[in-house]
Amino acid sequence: MPCDARLILGVGLVFAQPLKPDSDRPLQISIGSIPFSLFIPEELLLQQALKRYREFTAALGPGLPIVLRPKEQDEREPTAFSYDLDDASVILRRSGAEFRGVRHEYALDSLLRILLTMMLLPRRGFLLHAATIVRNGRAYVFAGRSGAGKSTVASLSPEGSVLTDEISLLRFTDGCWQAHGTPFWGEFRAAGRNDRFPLAGIYSLVQAPEDRVEAISKKEILRALLPCVLFFTSDKDANEALLQTLVGLIGQVPCQRLHFRRGTEFWKEVAP
Repeated sequence: MPCDARLILGVGLVFAQPLKPDSDRPLQISIGSIPFSLFIPEELLLQQALKRYREFTAALGPGLPIVLRPKEQDEREPTAFSYDLDDASVILRRSGAEFRGVRHEYALDSLLRILLTMMLLPRRGFLLHAATIVRNGRAYVFAGRSGAGKSTVASLSPEGSVLTDEISLLRFTDGCWQAHGTPFWGEFRAAGRNDRFPLAGIYSLVQAPEDRVEAISKKEILRALLPCVLFFTSDKDANEALLQTLVGLIGQVPCQRLHFRRGTEFWKEVAP
């Protein structure tokens, strides 16, 4: 999984000579205020993508071009980042990105998540395994690995309040930390809302016989959050940039541990 972090973190990506797509019908979407232009030549996959990302379609002008191609292709230029996922792969270059070997919508969705982690890196943002619930105009993030209770939190929350139930996008924008909706759903199958709200707090979920909020140190919350962050490169510079982003978040947003017994009463502890 090679990665040129200097390109991603330094000058950024310049799309002066975009990849030549095999389709002239780009699907324009925006996730976390980052625009993408998806060139999907296969009609069935295009229709699936239109349905899957319908809440995230955007007319913001050309975004990062993502061209879907067969698995076997000649290399065109130096690679900033690449990652293989089963039979599919994502390749990020100066001219844009390629998704190779995508045979169904689930592979497309997975590669888009992987690419998004790299696009967020220089923008003080990241993806987190977490459910985000909106209450009184502010976002409450409940993080945890599979089985921690993210989907339960979502299912116990009022209708229309779930921003995302599985993959949350946190980013420093407009002078504060905000949670952005994503189309990456989990068991609750929340299709996601293309909206953003200021962060009220982050809670590391722990199953327990009673509901209570526990104050923990910055080191403890960092240790709890790191395994929940989606990240796909071992590059030293990239990981240091991610760590700086997380430290900045922890220093500005209340982060606590929530002992959670899987009932609606937890809101009395989180937002009395």
